[in-house]
Amino acid sequence: MVNGYALGQLSRAFLTAVTHEDAVVRARADRRAQRWVQVIESMASGRVEIGSRTPVRGFPAWVTLEVVHGGFATGRAIAESPIEADEIAVARRVGVEPVRSLIFGYYLTADGMAELHELLDTGMFRVDIPEDAALLTVAWLLREGDRDSALELLDQIAPFATRLRFTPRVSPTPTTPLDHVFRASAAEARRALLDRRPQEQVEIQREVLAVWNPFSDRLLTLWLELFTAGRRTVSPTEDWLARARVVLEEYDVLSLAHTRATRHKRAKGNVGIQVASLRVLTDGGELDDRREGLLRASVVASVAKRGAPGSTNHTALREAQREDAETPGHWRLSAVAAERLATVDPYGGLPDPSFFAGPVTTAEAPRAGAPAGSVMPPSVGRALARAHAAPVGQLVDEGVIPSAEVLAELIPQITATTTATGYPAPALARLMAANYRAFRRRRSLLLVDLKKQVQVEELPWVRAASGHHVARTDAALDVARRVGALALDTFPGTIVPNPLVQELNHLLVAGGMDVPLVEELAADIFMGRFSDKYRRAAQIAARVVGGTLYECYYGIDYARIAALDQVRSPVRRVLQRTRKDAAGPSFGDVCWERSGRRDRDRYSVSTNGAVIEQAQILTTHNLAALVEAGVEPCRSWTELADGALSVVTSRLNVASHQERPFGAVKDAAYAWRQMVFFLSLAPASELDPFIRDAEVRHRHARGLSVLLPGLRDAAEGSQPTHPFLGWAAGSGRLLGQGLDLED
Repeated sequence: MVNGYALGQLSRAFLTAVTHEDAVVRARADRRAQRWVQVIESMASGRVEIGSRTPVRGFPAWVTLEVVHGGFATGRAIAESPIEADEIAVARRVGVEPVRSLIFGYYLTADGMAELHELLDTGMFRVDIPEDAALLTVAWLLREGDRDSALELLDQIAPFATRLRFTPRVSPTPTTPLDHVFRASAAEARRALLDRRPQEQVEIQREVLAVWNPFSDRLLTLWLELFTAGRRTVSPTEDWLARARVVLEEYDVLSLAHTRATRHKRAKGNVGIQVASLRVLTDGGELDDRREGLLRASVVASVAKRGAPGSTNHTALREAQREDAETPGHWRLSAVAAERLATVDPYGGLPDPSFFAGPVTTAEAPRAGAPAGSVMPPSVGRALARAHAAPVGQLVDEGVIPSAEVLAELIPQITATTTATGYPAPALARLMAANYRAFRRRRSLLLVDLKKQVQVEELPWVRAASGHHVARTDAALDVARRVGALALDTFPGTIVPNPLVQELNHLLVAGGMDVPLVEELAADIFMGRFSDKYRRAAQIAARVVGGTLYECYYGIDYARIAALDQVRSPVRRVLQRTRKDAAGPSFGDVCWERSGRRDRDRYSVSTNGAVIEQAQILTTHNLAALVEAGVEPCRSWTELADGALSVVTSRLNVASHQERPFGAVKDAAYAWRQMVFFLSLAPASELDPFIRDAEVRHRHARGLSVLLPGLRDAAEGSQPTHPFLGWAAGSGRLLGQGLDLED
């Protein structure tokens, strides 16, 4: 299955690399295909063991690996890249060969340590991957007199100094303030702006307006001069013919220089007819009756359409078109904004994006090919807004954070701030915050047998500095509660995404709370078992929503869930089968039972998805755990339920227009589950008005006429016959024709 997945990804990347019409996309797909080739070759050679916490032979778990989609390691460490320009510059400056081990050794000298201390004190460093923090940590420990911790850290990283980069990266400016976050760095925003390319249809239109329309006017004027003078086209004067030859030469020059537009080349078009007629006459020939008739008709049609050149209407039209043609393309203006970003820290955010979005200045105009005063298009503002560095709440209000997934991307920056508060020394706090942000950018590995991803505390430099860390449980818990509330308030219809689960779990543990948060499991690689934290999360749900609308709607026996034992080891399960007093079912057994799927040995994504969804239902997929942890949304539970219902209606509407609607229906079912949870915590007096209001406001929404009666049944104490499930075969048919969810 694993090899098949990797080969499938390679095939898709290769197909895109050779067939896509966009050269940039082809290049990106080619790089992706090369990485998948590395994955497959490393797996075949035995150098990479997929599913292990240490998948690459020779590297410990703390090394940051190159990982592709799906959690597959390519066999290469990111810090194993070819020696970089700044490393070579350091080697030349200090007089050693440009070899990583020698550069590493230089930083252990007195002069090298002095440089590291200056970077620590000024904050003029950046940590792109965690390994960038290693030598800086050594320097801080030695300066503080913690020689034992520094030497222990060196013992762990020195064996890899010939292969991996531990050299610090210098930044032109200090790092972004700890209480600010940003979605994209200045470098990423600049790259996005530089990637803008001319839109072919827009540039064709611009060429027509700027080049071919003025030419067609000169051509038409020449013919009108001949016709209005009362002459026949077969007997033009020598002066007229001389000017006609000039017009034809201009046409030939323009045709070579401006190749986007093609309308002027059409033989049956006005310009084509008039140019062809000029060629006949300037070559000494005569127009036959047919060609002369076409010519006269084209001249009459041109005048009738826009007026004669020089007339009031014609002049006004051409002036407006000239202004349109002179309006610079968005790609040119994007390049101007990108050039402005070249002066800021590429790895930080932008405190004020509007500063870089002003009109083109007089100094910029010549280089930009745009008139001074040209206004930046909205697309430039949107690209810059992604790099806005500000408190997370402000970014939510600005629309920079449009989803829970995007919020999850930014939470590591917030968590890093909390991490930093535990280090009293400002220099170490800044370093550990940067290290944490870099660590959270590491891609997760594909693990089997319920193995746990590498944690930040396992990094040797974090362990070495742990003796200088003071636990700040109050700060961590406060941030966890604020982030959890922000996620519920802002995205009530979206399940907590895995990256956000990881961050919240880290904060809660740091805050001294043992509240199990569970990840969304992938149906295509699910191994049929759940770790014990899922049972614990379900038992928290039993305390929070036991005996409520939620338990009734989904037909849960939370008393049974509360009595479940911890997950049993395989050996213990075998022994228990031989005893009459064997323990009851496990959490996984209950999920399989509720899914209605029987054959555990038959692999099926559909079956896996149905079992996983039952685990989500029983645990409320972290909602109950967040409540247990003290998360208090600003909005009322009923308001959150209404927000979740809006997501349900939106996703079902999307599904009704899709040929394969499964994804949208599944998302709708998940949002529906969150709605039921919120209603279970709302005052009982608000439930009936909520349902009646939903029946009125959403009476035209696809599928709700089927779903709301089931909600009303549960409100009255009766479990609905068909609760809305995302993975249940037949649930789609409840929503109408075209929404069949069966495989």
